[in-house]
Amino acid sequence: MRNDYYSNSKDYINRWVVSYADLVTMLLALFMVLFAVSQNVTKYQAKMIAEHNIKIPENIAMEDIQQQDSLEKMLDESLLQNENIKILKNPRGLVIRLNNSVLFDEGSAIIKKDAYKTVDEIIQTLSEIDNKIMVEGHTDSTPIHNAKYPSNWELSTARATNIIAYMLKSNKITPNRISAVGYGEYMPIADNTSIGGRLLNRRVDIIILNK
Repeated sequence: MRNDYYSNSKDYINRWVVSYADLVTMLLALFMVLFAVSQNVTKYQAKMIAEHNIKIPENIAMEDIQQQDSLEKMLDESLLQNENIKILKNPRGLVIRLNNSVLFDEGSAIIKKDAYKTVDEIIQTLSEIDNKIMVEGHTDSTPIHNAKYPSNWELSTARATNIIAYMLKSNKITPNRISAVGYGEYMPIADNTSIGGRLLNRRVDIIILNK
């Protein structure tokens, strides 16, 4: 009986050791797969930076980066070559950034006739996808105060709203997909103390939001 007990105990221990070894092997395989995936992600980020000469914020999920990359390829070539338009990747979505000088006269929210073609090209791309769209108006810090626009808040909001109105007029984008906001001078991307900085801050961002 004593020998049988020890014999059975040894068999039990051997079986336990084998099961434990299998578990360790499976965990090792899992870690190897995760490591390989992380290396592919790093290579993809490096490829994006090299091809587009951009800095990808670390807090953008990889699936969002890939989605934004696909959206960028859909944009008309004339938009990509336009020096007054910047295409940026953002944690919220793909940003089509237009300088206000392309769209509006100084102190005005009326879209220039010369800008219609550019906006039409953007509308065409937006009509081919179903992402939500945010249009943001921005100004520099130069004060404005008149009967129509008491402050830059009103001016930036009117510009964003007029872009939306023009988009909806095309009947290619449904109202439930699009929204507008005006930030005035309170979200600058450059120094407002220089002419060049103020020029950059006067902008409209059309953001194709991540799904």
